[in-house]
Amino acid sequence: MNFPKQLKNCFVIAGMISLTGTSMAAYPEKPVSTIVTFPPGNSADLVGRTMAQQLEQAFGQTFIIENKGGAGGTIGVEQLIRSKPDGYTITITSLSPISIIPVTKKLPYDPLKDLVPISLLAQGPMVVLVNKDAPFNTMQELIDYAKANPGKLNYGSLGAGTISQLTTELFKEAADIDIKEIPYKGSTQAIQDLIGGRIQILFDGNASAIRQIEAGAAKGLAVTIPQRSPLMPDTPSIAETNVEGLKNFTSQGWMGAFAPANTPPEVIKALHEKMQVALKAQPVIERFNASGLQAIGSETPEKFEEFVQEDLNRWKSAAKMLGISPDQ
Repeated sequence: MNFPKQLKNCFVIAGMISLTGTSMAAYPEKPVSTIVTFPPGNSADLVGRTMAQQLEQAFGQTFIIENKGGAGGTIGVEQLIRSKPDGYTITITSLSPISIIPVTKKLPYDPLKDLVPISLLAQGPMVVLVNKDAPFNTMQELIDYAKANPGKLNYGSLGAGTISQLTTELFKEAADIDIKEIPYKGSTQAIQDLIGGRIQILFDGNASAIRQIEAGAAKGLAVTIPQRSPLMPDTPSIAETNVEGLKNFTSQGWMGAFAPANTPPEVIKALHEKMQVALKAQPVIERFNASGLQAIGSETPEKFEEFVQEDLNRWKSAAKMLGISPDQ
């Protein structure tokens, strides 16, 4: 049967719409590789495995965890970027390879151009930990002691360009104190030396800090967010010190989900929607809280993109001020 040309075009367009709708409605049609950019046992690994389990239940398809640690998470991000942008490879990572390392080292990727943000997943402040026998019990007392004893206090960092180092150096600048850095390859050794007295101060993540405080092995002087953390209600915020320069002091770790650039928007939307539902599930909230994290999503993928841009700009300014920017 011969149809007019215009009618034939209508059939073609209708067919394309139908096929597209069927394809997107079926996503995912096969297992999704979920790259966690840190080794097993890390907070990012816990978040990744928890979310993968929730997404499997929501989509009825397998989300396979692939731990790809190394170089602060940048190796896993590079693997993601090389993946096909079809929604079948995503990553769950921390801020380290997204907004910290890119502003302190030259990398073969641009987090804003080579990645598509899907959703924020969790947040947790840093905690100012001090040796349990230290002669100060508040941030003001710590600052007063440091001013009276310049260069006599040591702080532990987890290496150059890490959130631990940047946060402590920013604190030094804001409080105008002189404390010496002792670098470590990981928080385990830093914690041991804090307990042993080799270092007196450590800006550490929420999860390990809570364990040390509850065990009486260290004192927690403040959390590095404007308000008290609901996970540590007895620990004051750093803003409560009322020290000039610290009233707006903020340093917060986060976990988020990303896909390679050019991943179809429909896929990003589908993943984002399922993640928001998962983050409201009580088992997820409880599991995150037990690890010192709060389950926090994003209103839209675009809102998360704005969040990443602001975080990147903030750490870029900090790195330049401290003279550790790759451009300097």
